[in-house]
Amino acid sequence: MAKQKLNPKILLKLKKKFPKKTENNIHVTLSKLSRDHRVPLNAAAEIWAKREGFSVWGLLDDKDRDSLKDKNIQVIKTKVSSHQKSKNIPSFITYPTGNKFLKAHIEEINRCYHAHGYTASFIIIRKVIENLIVEIIKKKFPNKTKQDKEIYLNFDTGHTRDLSEIIDNLRKKSTSFDPDEKQLVQRILSLSEKFKNDANDKTHSLYHISSKKELDDSNPQQILDLIKEFFEEY
Repeated sequence: MAKQKLNPKILLKLKKKFPKKTENNIHVTLSKLSRDHRVPLNAAAEIWAKREGFSVWGLLDDKDRDSLKDKNIQVIKTKVSSHQKSKNIPSFITYPTGNKFLKAHIEEINRCYHAHGYTASFIIIRKVIENLIVEIIKKKFPNKTKQDKEIYLNFDTGHTRDLSEIIDNLRKKSTSFDPDEKQLVQRILSLSEKFKNDANDKTHSLYHISSKKELDDSNPQQILDLIKEFFEEY
């Protein structure tokens, strides 16, 4: 069997995250995880990263990602709100943030999901994704010119554009990104398409009710992991 190769970008990220570990230590840890979970070396890095509260998902190829489909790799400690006392709510999605409003939305999504409020979860997830994509735009185009703001802001109404418009506008600006950025951002936009129209339907139509399977299949955690990857790398 051919020796597995670790993506150099993944190795570099692990070295930054674990500065006290030697390159050999990193390879030993990944080899053990690879054997224990029967996944490729790069996928083992994602398992390790998840346990430590970060992700290398954006650096995995399709084969690596497929190997993780049936793996329960999230180790999550949920901070309990005061009104919930000692009641623990498992996390459907996680996103590390110091923004108290974003954190409150994440907690609400998890409460709705575990209370079987899948339509409510779907709509709030769309809201979170929309705002995080706007933050990507602000980080990439920090000059705050009218042209940059028009990607996400409708000056005629003074309101933020619909998610579908934001996705389309940012996709048109993809030539402004370097190749790695462009690939990552395009993947984020592609996965976010699921929330572009469906959440509108669920908001305005009585006939669109979300199911657990539909919400699970939309895999919002993957989108959030990729967005996190963007802010970590760029």
